[in-house]
Amino acid sequence: MIIILTLLYTFCEGVSAASTENTARGRIVNTADYILYIPKALKPKQKYPLIVALHPGGDAGCMINLWQRNAERHKWIVFASITFSNGQDIERSLAYLVSILKNKIITAYPVDTDRIAASGFSGGGMGSHGLAFEYPDLVSAVIVNTCMINKYFYTVAERYPQGKKAVFLASPTDFRYNEMKSDRALLEQHGWKTKWIEFEGGHRIAPQQCYDAAADWLEVQWNK
Repeated sequence: MIIILTLLYTFCEGVSAASTENTARGRIVNTADYILYIPKALKPKQKYPLIVALHPGGDAGCMINLWQRNAERHKWIVFASITFSNGQDIERSLAYLVSILKNKIITAYPVDTDRIAASGFSGGGMGSHGLAFEYPDLVSAVIVNTCMINKYFYTVAERYPQGKKAVFLASPTDFRYNEMKSDRALLEQHGWKTKWIEFEGGHRIAPQQCYDAAADWLEVQWNK
């Protein structure tokens, strides 16, 4: 099975890994494959949720900037991939990503493996859905921004994982809006609990308040 990501995307304006490092309140770990954000004041011997953030252009600095506020609010660790982007064989790309998570992140940092969420914008959201489908033992939730589930997964819907959680950040003028509605219905058919949050502006990264609402909802779900 070979799936190539071809969705359109826009970059975060004025955001880069370098600028993120200067403004971060927690600790930043920069590597050739990813940027990791570790919020301040984590307690010893305690485990924390992990957000796996995917951007369609590999702009990890953008995703760190987007998630930093809620990383501090909820004490979530954020892993933003540099290697993931549109135009790749998603199966290979996700396998490489998971190898990093299992061998370098989960083993070295205080990650609660029962609370790992994949989040992405556009093609990054499609990749997040792919992670949840292909690695259900790893991913318990998704937060997706103006994207669709790849049509391939509809052809094998009987294999879809059950009972996870999803937040959809959707814009009525986005060309993926109706597909996102169908995706929500598919997940709910498989026992997923979902949250739908709308914003104006079309195919773009949702406003910060939408991410705040998504994070607050997921935090409640994780702590039930």
